[in-house]
Amino acid sequence: MKKRKKNRKNEDLRLVIMNENTFEEKYSFRLNLKNLYILLSSVVVVLIILIFLLIAFTPLKHLVPGYGNIENNSYVIKLNRYIGELETKIETQEQYNIALRKILMGNDSAEYKNPVMNNSNKDGQTGDNVYNENQSQSNLILKDFKMDVPLIGKINKNFDVKTSHYGMDIAGAIGSPVKAVLDGTIIFSDWSTETGNTIIIQHPNGVLSVYKHNSSLFKEIGDFVKKGEVIAKLGNSGTLTSGPHLHFELWYNGIPLDPAKYMKLK
Repeated sequence: MKKRKKNRKNEDLRLVIMNENTFEEKYSFRLNLKNLYILLSSVVVVLIILIFLLIAFTPLKHLVPGYGNIENNSYVIKLNRYIGELETKIETQEQYNIALRKILMGNDSAEYKNPVMNNSNKDGQTGDNVYNENQSQSNLILKDFKMDVPLIGKINKNFDVKTSHYGMDIAGAIGSPVKAVLDGTIIFSDWSTETGNTIIIQHPNGVLSVYKHNSSLFKEIGDFVKKGEVIAKLGNSGTLTSGPHLHFELWYNGIPLDPAKYMKLK
């Protein structure tokens, strides 16, 4: 009885793969406990090596608890810095878009809800005092700028903070050339129901110039223009106009300025 058990342990097995229809032997493998152990051990070792390589040379290593020190990990530091820069850019762009929306509200004398235009602020200063302070700051920035006149014509309406008219209206003949007052880049060139064909130019140091109610536009977004370059033709486009004129605005860091203070009008 013991001899039979011993012989059974030592017997070899063969795994055969054959054609079911012809019974032709295709593959055969010799199996015993030793070969099976070696096979399974090899598979386990290969899997361990593959998993190690996968973790060591891919971003998965950052998911392993205790891997390195997060504060000193250059990858995490660069990622956090990049995210911080993106958040700053997004916030800046949002503020910039808000300022543009205020400029393009449509109504040339629409209410402009800016803290410096309120009746008073938290320090007890009147809106006029705060606005004058901002005008003084813009004077320091624009004192060396020699602006061209955007259009030669008659001024029908001047800049007036009290009536919320944040630009000046210059009347002229339809088709008269409208010119850029300074070098800059076109950031808006499109049609608005209220203001008609409108162009906005970004100048250095946060200065914007706005040209409304044109009959046609010659420049597109992204174009760089020189001072005195023709950018549009005078018109009477938009619903908020009572005759051919250019509504011209000048802004500094989101604050409207009186254009007459920065150019020689004829």
